Amino acid sequence: MSAVNVGVLIEAALEAAGLSQRGLADATGISQSTLSRIIAGDRVAKLPEIVLIAQATGHTVAQLTGTSLVADRAQCAARATNDSGMDAMRQALLHFLELDSYLDDQAIPAAAGSGSQLMNAELDGQAAAEQFRAQHHLGVQPLGDLVAIIEQATGLDVAVLHAGPDEHGMTMRDPKRGAVFIGVARTLNPMRQRSTLAHELGHVLFGDWVDESSGDWSARTPIERRADAFARHLLIPQAGLAQFLDDRDPSSLATLSSIAQRFLVSPALAAIALHQGKFIGTSVKEDWKRWSTPQLAVRFGWTDHYHVLQADADQRRAPQRLLARAVSGYIEGVLPARAIATLRGISLDDVELELREADVVPHQPTVAWTAADDLPEVDIDLSDLDDGDASSEPGPGQRRHDR
Repeated sequence: MSAVNVGVLIEAALEAAGLSQRGLADATGISQSTLSRIIAGDRVAKLPEIVLIAQATGHTVAQLTGTSLVADRAQCAARATNDSGMDAMRQALLHFLELDSYLDDQAIPAAAGSGSQLMNAELDGQAAAEQFRAQHHLGVQPLGDLVAIIEQATGLDVAVLHAGPDEHGMTMRDPKRGAVFIGVARTLNPMRQRSTLAHELGHVLFGDWVDESSGDWSARTPIERRADAFARHLLIPQAGLAQFLDDRDPSSLATLSSIAQRFLVSPALAAIALHQGKFIGTSVKEDWKRWSTPQLAVRFGWTDHYHVLQADADQRRAPQRLLARAVSGYIEGVLPARAIATLRGISLDDVELELREADVVPHQPTVAWTAADDLPEVDIDLSDLDDGDASSEPGPGQRRHDR
């Protein structure tokens, strides 16, 4: 790989770690002028320098040199709008896969997970959602913290990330190792974030993988519609909706608001579910799809609750299982605290303070010393150090250097 490319990768690592060139210089002992030349591509980075930079930025040497094969084999499924290329989310998930691969190489164990392959369309999405709920004993009640439910029920890693305005969600897999990461964007639209999480989970369960660089992430394909159906039925199952309605008037706008607040779904998704259950007609459905969640929250008095949901959806959230492995790697001495800081998107000082307060410290290697008297005797032949014989005397024209 050329020096220019390595420089670009180092610059990206600096940005991800929240470090300036001066901060990197202080952390590595490499002068800022040298770092500037490396990043600009005017000087080739030496391997010891790359190792120091990797440790300081919380990356692996393979990530900084482009020598990892993870990106070449990564497969994705995604949800986007306006033809977004998903660049920010793709890079974040690739970083997770790279770190996960490194921890595999270092023999840091991963928690056991489970998964399943299911079927295909609207009815298939509904059947898959019902099977998922039944398999994980979720009943027909509203689902709370969807990130935690997905991580605990499936063993998948989920992250809430900084992303572009049209990057809603992406799932990435390393087919060689079977590692899967789901990423969704931070947003002030909590209902969309939840539907995106459920949508991406549907892609995983259906095995909707394409090569990392080949996706048209905004296209409304049958595969995308199937994932939409899965998300809708997972978040608001028909049986749960019927139980909730009980003696409520399903054609009342107040009921629509209650459904949106109870199941934490958008008015549009709630209206579609009501129409599918034959509780309302097509004209009412189309009218209600034009309402937004903030409008209903203001109209029916749950604005404060909605603001709490917004604040939660706008928080960055690291993938829990990978974070747990990273902490184990830190304890074993194969991963620096900076890697944890980069993974979480917070400062190194904050991470080090948290680790100290939790009494999480790296293991200190123990060296077993042996007393000198206990060492075995070694027979050493020093004859080669003796002066040479006459045959080794310098010949004519040769100069002796005896002193």
